[in-house]
Amino acid sequence: MAVSGNSIPTQPMHRPPAPGDVWGCNRLSAGLLALLTLVLAAVCVFAAWVTLEITLGPYEGRIYPNVTVLGVDLGGLTPAEAAAALSQAAGPSDAGTVILSDGARTWSVRAADVGLSLNVDATVQAAFAVGRADQSWDTLEAIWSGRYDVAPVFVMDAAAAQAALERFAPQVDVAPVDASLRLEGDQLVTVPGQPGRRLDVQATLVHLLAVVSDPAIDNAVELAFTTVAPSVADAAAAQAEAEAMLARNVTLSAYDVLTDAAFTWTLGRAQIVTWLRVEPGENGVGLRVRTDPAAVEATLAAWAAQFGDGRGLRLDEASEQVVAAFEAGGGTVHLYLTHPVRSYVVQSGDRLTTIAARFGVPPGIIAEANPGSDLNWLQVGQQIVIPSQDELTPYLPTPGKRIVVSIAEQRMRVYENGSLIYDWVVSTGIETSPTYTGVFQILEKDENAYGSQWDLWMPHFLAIYRAGADVYNGIHALPILSSGQRLWERALGSPASYGCIILGVDEAETLYHWVDIGVVVVVE
Repeated sequence: MAVSGNSIPTQPMHRPPAPGDVWGCNRLSAGLLALLTLVLAAVCVFAAWVTLEITLGPYEGRIYPNVTVLGVDLGGLTPAEAAAALSQAAGPSDAGTVILSDGARTWSVRAADVGLSLNVDATVQAAFAVGRADQSWDTLEAIWSGRYDVAPVFVMDAAAAQAALERFAPQVDVAPVDASLRLEGDQLVTVPGQPGRRLDVQATLVHLLAVVSDPAIDNAVELAFTTVAPSVADAAAAQAEAEAMLARNVTLSAYDVLTDAAFTWTLGRAQIVTWLRVEPGENGVGLRVRTDPAAVEATLAAWAAQFGDGRGLRLDEASEQVVAAFEAGGGTVHLYLTHPVRSYVVQSGDRLTTIAARFGVPPGIIAEANPGSDLNWLQVGQQIVIPSQDELTPYLPTPGKRIVVSIAEQRMRVYENGSLIYDWVVSTGIETSPTYTGVFQILEKDENAYGSQWDLWMPHFLAIYRAGADVYNGIHALPILSSGQRLWERALGSPASYGCIILGVDEAETLYHWVDIGVVVVVE
């Protein structure tokens, strides 16, 4: 189109960039950024390498710093130097510890005590490999930031290790528990058996060998066990037999000859059930219930502890008596009550005879209990031993029978079940050969004993105490000389003998047939 006048220049028109042009710019920027990152990473790696080279360079052929074995710092040492240092500081007897574990408990034991000794060369090699075989950041950081402990490498003496484990086994073995019986209220119930365990020495040796073979293992040895089954897992089949045994009545009786006190205890189901043990029957067929003597003894010991004054029971003997009576169906069991040995400090005015009278022990027996001491020359403050009453009354007292002799009255009284059945005149010892006071027993019976010291015969002789050596004083009829003459026939009622207690002929015969060994004789 034509325009008149001056022409007006036109402006060029701008267009937006094409999409392909923008993508090209972004690709250029990303490439530059990646390149810069790679360059930076390379620089860091190079710097780290240079740092390691500078830092670790001096340790070429040497153990890295802060590496220790058994508390010995081996850092900076050559393997040869480390071996020498380790050998000197940790000899075979101090080769570290091994931790034995059963999963619940642990035992720290010396390596040497379980057949292990330090393998110095292998341990040094393990120390030298730290930071070389594993150059992870964690390892290197541990080396430089503090102490790095290397587990020692052991060598095992198999025979010594086996012997050590066999000695150790009792500490970890657990015995199985057989099924048992107990009372819940008044009802008898069964308690299931529990398995035990036994150390498997051979399998544990394998675990111990792993510690020897692999230095990476932290000296921890897992103990291996085999299960031990109880002999009786279930006692239900024996319950009826046990119930019948619990129905038996048992009464314990003990008599103190010194105090004339009697102790009795009728046992109940609660005590008797503790005695019962269930075990396999004969040839392993079925079950049977037996009485455990050890459990019976424990019951008796608990009872005896209540006596006081040092008194007790002859437990082995008592246990046998009670078991025998119980297994025979029960009943009353008379048990021997024991007395302690005593001591006495000599006071002013004491003589051996006065001490003997105080304790009711013949002087000769006290003298025998104090060998090396001349008791004829007592000193104030001197301590002497007074034998136990049991030496005078060694037999189980005969129940219900008792003889009492009064020196002052010159009479003998005989009791049965608490009732006086005889009251006789006697003659006791003269002043120069007295009858000793005390609590004694019928020790021996001799139809016609011979007294060689006096050349006489003693009819119906009942020995009651040892006067010294092998000489016994006792009770007997009027003695007869070898000529046939009967002595002291008119002296009854007055002291006449050499220490024995003299009865008339008929009385002595009656008593001889009435008494048993063990009847208590009190001389007062």
